[in-house]
Amino acid sequence: MTILFDIYPAIGHLNASFALVTKSLKEQHRIVYCAEKEHETMIKSRGFECVIQDYPIEPDKQELRIKGMLFILECLISAFSQNRKNVFFRKIADWENKVKELSPDLVYLDAQCAMRTALYHNLKIPVISVETMPLSLYDPWVPPFTSGLIPKQTFFSKLRICLAWKEITLKRKMRNIFFSVLLFNQDYFSIYKKLFVKYNFPYNEKLDLKRPFVIGIKDVEILAMTPASFDFPRKYPPKCQYAPSRVDLKREEYILNKRYLQVIKNIHLLKQKRPDTKIIYCASGTVRGFEKRSKIIFNKIRNISLRNPQFVFILSVGKCHNTSYLLPLPSNMYVFQQVPQLHLLTYCDLMITLGGMNSIAECIEKEVPMLVCPMSLKTDQLGNSARVVYHNLGLRARIKWDSSRKIEKKIVQILENHAVYKQNSSIMKEKILNESTPIYTQER
Repeated sequence: MTILFDIYPAIGHLNASFALVTKSLKEQHRIVYCAEKEHETMIKSRGFECVIQDYPIEPDKQELRIKGMLFILECLISAFSQNRKNVFFRKIADWENKVKELSPDLVYLDAQCAMRTALYHNLKIPVISVETMPLSLYDPWVPPFTSGLIPKQTFFSKLRICLAWKEITLKRKMRNIFFSVLLFNQDYFSIYKKLFVKYNFPYNEKLDLKRPFVIGIKDVEILAMTPASFDFPRKYPPKCQYAPSRVDLKREEYILNKRYLQVIKNIHLLKQKRPDTKIIYCASGTVRGFEKRSKIIFNKIRNISLRNPQFVFILSVGKCHNTSYLLPLPSNMYVFQQVPQLHLLTYCDLMITLGGMNSIAECIEKEVPMLVCPMSLKTDQLGNSARVVYHNLGLRARIKWDSSRKIEKKIVQILENHAVYKQNSSIMKEKILNESTPIYTQER
């Protein structure tokens, strides 16, 4: 079989998808990724084929953030010239031609790219929706993953969960109307609706507006990348399977950063001299646009490090974050653009994570307790933090509202109960390993 992976162009999504492709699957089938140019080297280094493709249209918020009023003016002009629609359909036609050349038997389509389901439906290629965030399907007892609610078996809890789901549907409809008016029907969903109409795909029947963060397509097979054991208790939904793992253990076979290796060596020697030394790792994630929030949490960590010489903090800040505000660096704080996370977690006593599912899965894999500080309040980070607390794998804190003293208390609380959190992580790891649901394929 030829299997096409159409994955959202973000490192976290790609890393999760790499874990899907087992050695046997790779040996038995042809694996091809459809991706942007900037991720070509990353994909090919894993031994996969890669087809370079420009994405047909960017989300409205992203275009407005980059272009501002100029984007609104472009849409006004396009309402008469139809240029935006024409460019979109040219890219779709190019995409369709490349897919026809590949002739895939199956497509793994990222849930954030669900609107392209119509294209594959037209080509009669089966689609499996890959959900890298917690399961997005409605459940009256499980809050949407954009909520920080922790469900309880009470009427009040169910009411709050019900209202959270109602809010999602209402906001989605209002957002669609707002952008449609603001951008003169040249918005993301209005353009894609034209594609649905062209391909005779039942837009109104198939579109699911009740899902958090993403637009869903009904009656499509789902492969959930968040382990079932990590989710809240829920009914196993039809047409859904859970992936056996999302941790790509082979992605860090080579560690070339000599400074990083020297730092690890020095900390290891320090631990031998001072057994009370605790290694705490904090990463700002791979998603851009949260520089201000990153600055807030890193400043608070700096203050904590000055008060606690027994803590050694290792920060991974990304390539675009200016860390001059942290100078002079405390002697027990090390800053890197990027670190080999799986390797570092082997040595860590605690990770301060922003709540991305990849980092949480890797902490469970390495049995490292977590303090979750959600960076984004609109993605899955809030819901992930709720699940960490629910399963007693760590605690959570608020970046903006919790003082450095309060965050410090939570760090101390986790470290004082380290054995309990570590044991719970070990139990969760075992549960995930016992989820024997295999990744599946379908014949055309």
